Amino acid sequence: MFIDDLAFELLTMSLAALMILYMTLGIYVGYRRNGDKDIEGHLKPGMAPLTLLGVVMLALGLYGEFVWPLPGAFNILYYDMYTLVAIVVLAFAITIRLGYKMQYVGLFAAYSGVMAIYYGFRAYQLSLIGSTTLELFLMFLAFGATGIMSYPVTLIIDRIPQRGNPKWIGWTIILVIFWIAVLGAMIASGYIGFDAVFSHLASPP
Repeated sequence: MFIDDLAFELLTMSLAALMILYMTLGIYVGYRRNGDKDIEGHLKPGMAPLTLLGVVMLALGLYGEFVWPLPGAFNILYYDMYTLVAIVVLAFAITIRLGYKMQYVGLFAAYSGVMAIYYGFRAYQLSLIGSTTLELFLMFLAFGATGIMSYPVTLIIDRIPQRGNPKWIGWTIILVIFWIAVLGAMIASGYIGFDAVFSHLASPP
């Protein structure tokens, strides 16, 4: 039986991007305003919703990998990347909970980001989904850039508590690029997701 959860899955990706954006902005604002280096204190409140979101996303991603509910090659294009995004989100939440260094999750996210850009580029070349091909490519590009920039950002997060006066000028540039990528990923997946909600409600599968 065909079950189309694509709209909901896209919106969970947008929500995950929103959570990451909010949490990292909180770290930066807290540090800039009063030198607050309690990174764990800023991240822990977001751990519970991130964990729940990661579990739901991983379950949906694995379902898609095993069942192939979407037509044709779109199962490969979408569910490979969706599952990896779910793993990154869940790994980030677990890392916060256990107090481990963030850079290892960042490295995983960076490689996943390279994969996302490659998948999106190939899909664009092949025009896999017609009129929405460009929007899909931009979404993959934004999530790919987010993943790649996650590595230097997690290095920054790991080093803040250990340094009395980190050089925030260069780091701010990295963070701004990261935030632009996350914002782009949130908007792109949200736009496609809400558009899919409308079309699915108007004409249920």
